Amino acid sequence: MKLLKTFYAFSMLCLLSLAGCSKTNVAAETATNGHSAPISAAANADAVQISSAQQTQAGIRTAAVETRAVPQSLTVTGKVVMDERQTAHIGALADGIVETVSVLPGDAVRTGQALAHIHSHLIHETAASLAQAYAEVEQKKGALQFAQQARSRYAHLYDIKAASLEEDQRAIQQLIQSQGELTIAQANVRREREHLSELVQVDPETLNVDNIFKYEDVPVRTPLGGVVIKRNVTPATVVQAGTEAFVVTNLSTVWVTGAVSERDISLVKIGSPVSVKVQGYPDEIFHGSVGQVGSTLDPETRTIPVRVVVPNPGLRLKPEMFATATIEETATKPAIFVPEDSLQEIRGIASVFVLTDADHFRAQSVSLGTRSDGRVEVLQGLKPGDRIAVSGAFMVKSGLLKSSVGEK
Repeated sequence: MKLLKTFYAFSMLCLLSLAGCSKTNVAAETATNGHSAPISAAANADAVQISSAQQTQAGIRTAAVETRAVPQSLTVTGKVVMDERQTAHIGALADGIVETVSVLPGDAVRTGQALAHIHSHLIHETAASLAQAYAEVEQKKGALQFAQQARSRYAHLYDIKAASLEEDQRAIQQLIQSQGELTIAQANVRREREHLSELVQVDPETLNVDNIFKYEDVPVRTPLGGVVIKRNVTPATVVQAGTEAFVVTNLSTVWVTGAVSERDISLVKIGSPVSVKVQGYPDEIFHGSVGQVGSTLDPETRTIPVRVVVPNPGLRLKPEMFATATIEETATKPAIFVPEDSLQEIRGIASVFVLTDADHFRAQSVSLGTRSDGRVEVLQGLKPGDRIAVSGAFMVKSGLLKSSVGEK
């Protein structure tokens, strides 16, 4: 049995040797006859040999990669927030109970519109104080008129020696005092009238003693037009003066806030143009500019906040949207661009074919950047001076795949 196994192994070795000799003889015969495959694989699995004549026949054209000066850019992730310069946090002007609410979040509102009404005892107290101030003014006017008459009478009596100098001076002093008391009373009217006008949101000049008791509640009005972002009250809510009832913002302009690494802060300048993209509109770019660079560094993240001001036509950008902001710098950097037609996908990776000599191409994977005018920026994989297949790249790829299959 052992002898039989040895004989079998020796027989197989001889057969393999004969097969190898046969393949070698065929290759030698092919070389002798002067026939070769049109496209052959090079030693590298990602390289392919194509003669100059075959390149011309297949429409394969090569050129040196193009280098352009492009603006440097810095990409920052962030989110859309309200422009606080056009945002109102509207509070209650007095303690009371909310009677009515006329808006919902998302509603458009105009400047001066009443969003809610609050029943407050402060209105009645202020109206009563104003009525009392009006009455006091009338009283002081009467006192002043009496003092003026007394002054005239004592002046006449003093002239005819029917009154003493002391009585005349006392009348003068009483007149001066009455004038001062009327001035104080009139000031009290103005103060109470201003207070009531602030509560009921009317022009103080329209208030008088005949209409001050017709106002029953405190309106909550928006000082600007825009959109209601928050509504923090409902009917029957008990509020105190200063309670935030609504947030209204004008979304015609929004902010995009983000953070820039400490090492990149020198690249960001106020006024630099910014391109903003959001997931909701992936094919659209919103243009803005850097509005503020923070003055303090976050000690934990080592970043500095940056604010971008973005016009928002159509109100498509919404607060809390995630955004990517590309900050363009004034300085430029050299960048390599290749035609889009030169790009091929090799094993799922974007690649170009680099001409290594007159008859050989090598597949080179590349990392891509921006696209413009039919050209694509190459971030990694090529260097200035490299020659690539700019047309007919698909034919080179086909040759590479064919030669790879032939090898197998």
